[in-house]
Amino acid sequence: MDESTPWRNLGVIGLRFVDLVVRYAITFVVTLTAVEASLPADMRSMEDWPGLFVLIGVPSILISFAYGLASTRASAAFRGRLAGLLFLPLWFLPFLGMPLILVMGQLFFALCVMRVPLLGPSQLRRQWRVALAPVVRGISRSSP
Repeated sequence: MDESTPWRNLGVIGLRFVDLVVRYAITFVVTLTAVEASLPADMRSMEDWPGLFVLIGVPSILISFAYGLASTRASAAFRGRLAGLLFLPLWFLPFLGMPLILVMGQLFFALCVMRVPLLGPSQLRRQWRVALAPVVRGISRSSP
């Protein structure tokens, strides 16, 4: 590993973990809001949300983070395998009679929301850097 490798900077890994948790939490809240909206009024209970987050959210975050650090794949190959792994915390849903919206939330997170690759700059940020590099060089040359 060289000096520019993200593994040498634990701050980058910590920031990516926080980013992962925030993205997952937002997806989880939107998913549970959809679950609450789909249930009849007498079955709605927001008291179960923290328990569901412990049973589904925490393992999903840990699986996503561990797979994100261990995987060298990018894009569709990464996202497809992650989607399969995120079904593991949902094994008990059929026994509780929970709606499949939770499964769709996990799929949405894996296929659309999670940063890929977990380490390293995002592709869009890299493209902006490449596009702006000549402008920055021009400004630095023209300044006294």
